[in-house]
Amino acid sequence: MKSHQPDILDCLANLSSDEVFTPPWLAQAMLDHLPDQVWKDPSLKWLDPCTKSGIFLREAARRLMIGLESKIPDFSERRDHIYRNMLYGIAITELTSLISRRTVYECKDASLDAHSIVTFDDHEGNIRFPEVDLKVVSGKSFEPIDRRASERVAVGRESHMYPFLYMDLSKIFGEENMHFDVIMGNPPYQMQDGGGSGKSAVPIYNKFVEKAKECEPDFLTFVIPARWYSGGRGLDGFRQRMLSDEKISILVDYPNAEDVFPNVDIAGGICIFLRDKFHHEQVCLIIPNGEMDQAKCRRLNEYDVFVRDSQDIKVINKVETRVQELEWTYMSEIVHGSNFYGIRPHELPSTVSDTSQSDDSVLLVTKDGDKYIPRSDLDKNSETLHLWKVIISKTNPHGGRADKSGLRPVISKPRVISPNSACTETYLVIDCFSSDAPAGRLLDYVKTKFFRFLLSLRTPTHNISQKCFEFVPALPLDRNWNDEILYEFFDLTDEDIAHIESKIKPIN
Repeated sequence: MKSHQPDILDCLANLSSDEVFTPPWLAQAMLDHLPDQVWKDPSLKWLDPCTKSGIFLREAARRLMIGLESKIPDFSERRDHIYRNMLYGIAITELTSLISRRTVYECKDASLDAHSIVTFDDHEGNIRFPEVDLKVVSGKSFEPIDRRASERVAVGRESHMYPFLYMDLSKIFGEENMHFDVIMGNPPYQMQDGGGSGKSAVPIYNKFVEKAKECEPDFLTFVIPARWYSGGRGLDGFRQRMLSDEKISILVDYPNAEDVFPNVDIAGGICIFLRDKFHHEQVCLIIPNGEMDQAKCRRLNEYDVFVRDSQDIKVINKVETRVQELEWTYMSEIVHGSNFYGIRPHELPSTVSDTSQSDDSVLLVTKDGDKYIPRSDLDKNSETLHLWKVIISKTNPHGGRADKSGLRPVISKPRVISPNSACTETYLVIDCFSSDAPAGRLLDYVKTKFFRFLLSLRTPTHNISQKCFEFVPALPLDRNWNDEILYEFFDLTDEDIAHIESKIKPIN
C-alpha cells in the first residue's frame, strides 16, 4: 500500500480571516485553468504579488520542470533557469517572505549554498519583501489604503503598504523593464479602516486585481471574495469593470467559502477568475462549486450585478417581463433609506427608557427590544410617526449563508409597527401606510419565498439596503399575495418553483 504523505502547507494556520493561506489543492486547481502552452515556454515570467505560503510558486515550478524538459533536457540547468529567470514573488509580510522562501527554495535564506535549491547572491532570491517609502507612495496614483493605520505602525515594513500596489516592479526585483506574463495568487481581502466605534473594513483585494490588470499579463488568476458580485463597500466601479471585462474567460464560484477555506468566515463566498488576454468572446465559462459538469457559458454583464445561477436568471426574466407588461416598478423605489429615523443603535439618546414615561412617548424598536423615547427627540422623518410601518432587520441572518439544510431565511424580524412608533438604524423601513390593512398585506408579501428569493439575488453578504430590492416587484396591495398566487401570476414553471423552494427557508 502506498503511504500517504501530507503536505505541510495543508497544516498552516491562517494569519487572519482576511489573509488566508491557500490550500495546495486550490492552487493546483487554479493553475489547471491555464493553457498547456504556458508550461512549455521558457521565456515567460511568473509573479505571485501577494505570496504567503509560496504554494503558487511551488506548484508552478513543479509543472514547469515537467513542461520544459524537452526544451531544457539537463535537470540542473532547467531547474536553475526556472527558479532564477521565471518565478518571482512579493511577500505581504516579513513572516510570509520567510515561509515562502522555505517552501520554494527549501531554505528561508536563498543565499545558503548548502540548503537552497538554487543559490542566489541575495538572501531573498526572487521572493522579495521590500520597504515601502511613504513619501514616494503619496505621489503615486494609489494612495495609502489607510493612512491612519499606517501611522500607527513602523513606516514602511509591516504597515499594510503592500509593495505590489505602490512600487515599480523593476525596482523591487532590480531588473529593468520587468514584465510578467502570468500573475497568480490570493491577495489580502480587507483591512480595518480604524475609524468609528463599530467594526468597519475596507476591501483591498480589488486594488490588487486592478493593479495586476495594469501590468498587462497574458494571464491573471486570483482567488478573491465574491461579495463584489452585487455588494461590497466602495466596489461599484470595480464590479462594473469586472462584469464588462470580456477578457475574463473563467469564473469559478463558491457560494460557501468554507468549501474552500474551512473555518474561515467569508460572507458571500469566494470566486476564482482567469483573465486571458487572448480571450475576446462575450461569454465566460461559469463553473459552480468547481464542478465542470455543471459549467455553462454566460455573459457576465447580463445585469448590473452578477447572478450566480442560470436558473435564477430564468425567474428574473419572467418577473421582468410581467412587470414591464403591467408598467409596475420595483421595491427599491419603495423601500426607505438606511437609518430612517436618525437613531444609531449604539448611540441611543439618554432619554430612552424601557417603559413609557408619558402620553408623548413613542415606541422605539431597537436591537435590544422595544423601548420608549420622547417624541421631541425624533426629528428625522417625524411626519411618518403616525403611520403604520413595515420593518425588517437590515442584517441578513447567518451572514447571508444557508443553514445546515441548505436554505436561507434572507431576512429576519419582519413586523408591522403601529402608529406612534419608530425604529433605530438596525431596521429598514419598507413602507409606511395610513391604515393597517395594506401594511399587513405587504408584511405577508415580504414573508413569501418569492419575495425573499428575489431579494437574496442582490444580498451576497449580511447587509440589506435599498439597492438589494431591485429585482423585487412592487405589487399592488389591494389584494392578498402568497407564494401559490405569485408563482401562478408570474407564470413560473414547476422547475422554477422547485428552484426557489430549494433555496429559501419558510418563515412565519
